[in-house]
Amino acid sequence: MPITPFYKDDVVTVYQNDCLTVMPSLAESGTAADMIITDPPYGISKNTVIKRSEGTKFSGGDISLYFGPWDDFAGEEDFWSFTLAWIRAADKLLRPGGMFCSFFDRDKINFLSAFLQKSLGYKQKGYFLWIKPNPVPQVRKVKFMNAWEACSMWQKPGGPLTFNWRLGQHSDYLVLPTNADGKRLHPTQKPLRLAETLVAYWSRHGDLILDPFLGSGTTALAAKRLGRKCIGIEQDEKYCRTAVERCRQGFLQFDAGGG
Repeated sequence: MPITPFYKDDVVTVYQNDCLTVMPSLAESGTAADMIITDPPYGISKNTVIKRSEGTKFSGGDISLYFGPWDDFAGEEDFWSFTLAWIRAADKLLRPGGMFCSFFDRDKINFLSAFLQKSLGYKQKGYFLWIKPNPVPQVRKVKFMNAWEACSMWQKPGGPLTFNWRLGQHSDYLVLPTNADGKRLHPTQKPLRLAETLVAYWSRHGDLILDPFLGSGTTALAAKRLGRKCIGIEQDEKYCRTAVERCRQGFLQFDAGGG
């Protein structure tokens, strides 16, 4: 049964629902995405508050390490059951030859890559790093600051590769502050320039981009600015509204279509 979008225009469609409900419905309707780019839940939040007043090095307000119920898992088995379920559902929507790009837990990303390659036949196309010049301080002073996040990139078998090399040689990283887009709209928000770089190089003008975990809408905004279409799925109504508002204010930045 078709699911009614939360928002839809000629470029962006947003669903407020569970991606495991929406994606099978989209597959039944014949929807085919040219690229998937997402930042899924991977259990990195903790029900912990670090109180800076308790013997920590840096002053300031307390730091909550809990992002929300969307990042809660009962355990490792629950996490992998959910992860493999959404990956299989997303795979059914991606056209042959399309790109699958996902941020993931740095300790588990190789397991995800092995599944995509060995079980689904994808080809690994490397990793892209977001390097943060302003990482969160390690207030407990027990390890280095976490100053990078990784997005892995895989191509689905059975079709031609899209890589817009005419845009120029590009290193496999970007150095961008965590507040690169100004106001923080989501606890795991990625910079718009980061999303635009991935979309620009791995898709063509007019392509359909799918993000099963849309959050505050960075993928949708990047797609709109670059002349692509986007389907985004997000459970939280607040973030759906944020994503829609950002897309309404978006504009076409440059044409990154081609070879």
